Amino acid sequence: MFGKKFGVIAASVALVSVVLTSCGGAEVNNGGTQSKEATAADSKKSITLWIFDADPMYQATAEATAAEIGAELNYEYIQDETYKTKLSVALAANELPDVFQQHAGKSYRTPVLQSKTVAPLNDTLDSTGLGSQFLDNQLVTEDDGNIYSVPSNISTTLVLYYNKKLMGELGASAPTTWDELQALIKTANDEGVIPIALGGKERWQADLLYNMLVAREDVNAFDEAIKGQAKFTDAPFVDAANQVVTLVNSNAFQKGFLGSAYLDAQELFKNDKALMWIDGSFNFTSLSTAMGDNLGYIAFPKTGAEEIHSSTIGFQNAEAPYSLFVNNSSKNVDAAKEFAIRMSLKLNDEFVRKGLPGYAKSDVKSESQNEQLSAYATDIGKTTKTQAMWFGLLSADAGQEYRDLTQQLYGGVLTAEQFTTELETLLRKAE
Repeated sequence: MFGKKFGVIAASVALVSVVLTSCGGAEVNNGGTQSKEATAADSKKSITLWIFDADPMYQATAEATAAEIGAELNYEYIQDETYKTKLSVALAANELPDVFQQHAGKSYRTPVLQSKTVAPLNDTLDSTGLGSQFLDNQLVTEDDGNIYSVPSNISTTLVLYYNKKLMGELGASAPTTWDELQALIKTANDEGVIPIALGGKERWQADLLYNMLVAREDVNAFDEAIKGQAKFTDAPFVDAANQVVTLVNSNAFQKGFLGSAYLDAQELFKNDKALMWIDGSFNFTSLSTAMGDNLGYIAFPKTGAEEIHSSTIGFQNAEAPYSLFVNNSSKNVDAAKEFAIRMSLKLNDEFVRKGLPGYAKSDVKSESQNEQLSAYATDIGKTTKTQAMWFGLLSADAGQEYRDLTQQLYGGVLTAEQFTTELETLLRKAE
């Protein structure tokens, strides 16, 4: 069971005082000053941090945190897919940085915990008193009673963005139903505009789109099927899979989308080549900066029996959120623990400043939101259920097999019926 348990250690940096007896007046005094400066430099803690999130906010927050605790920071941003491989290798070899970020979902969190390479944070959360700043249930307590991570991102959801400029040039409106979406795809194709940019290479966008289509058919379909109360071959799963096939056959995505990297596909949208873009709410800020007033947002259309505000797909769940972990072999493990906790709280302040819901208490005042972010916040407030992405609820092996299977659906290798039959077999085996 996951609950809230706080703990914290204050990391202190002790400077060695050098006492010199002299018989040379000013000359000896200068030597003593130089020795103290050298000792202080040697004693300053160094923190190496790995981050996969490209938002400049992360580096700025890390630098501010390092300055606050008097540590030198070695900040390394690593592109998302490269990061996953590099971290897997580092976990196996026990060659981790002092602090590192990890993706949401059991598929990513479990290997970290099983590696036995991360340090419990309970003592530092308690001793600094910072644990009390986190809201209820925002710190994950594992079965052994330890808290091994702090949040590195807020709960984010799947979002359908659109390009206002292109939408206006097409004389069209953002779709609210499946039929409207199909008509818009045809209009865009007729005018030589990519209807929806999709980065299929990393697989997660296609995966979450299918999750969303299932939820629009039946908001409880996945929960019931994973509990054995229904089957993955039932109508909601088959109907949603058929919608995927329809999207592919109607050229809803750019040519070669299965081999297209996420960032490359995003550039198509940002540079007025694609009309719509499926992504996370975490990209509101960066997309607004890049596109200004051209960025549009809508709640995902009513593509099935369920209403628009019946549900959305979340990128994380309470048991496996986006997190910061501390290497238990760090030479400066106490300082690294305090750094991770304080950075998490500073990140929370930045989310609150942007008008987003935080995971901890904050004295920061929210700045005014842009129109699209305000619309999103309103829709989230009306949404009945946030379904965690399926991948995040599966084991590492089952999650990867599931995404491989979904790729075959999008690639036309499997029909909707074949896909759901194999899905049923895979997820029953993974129980």
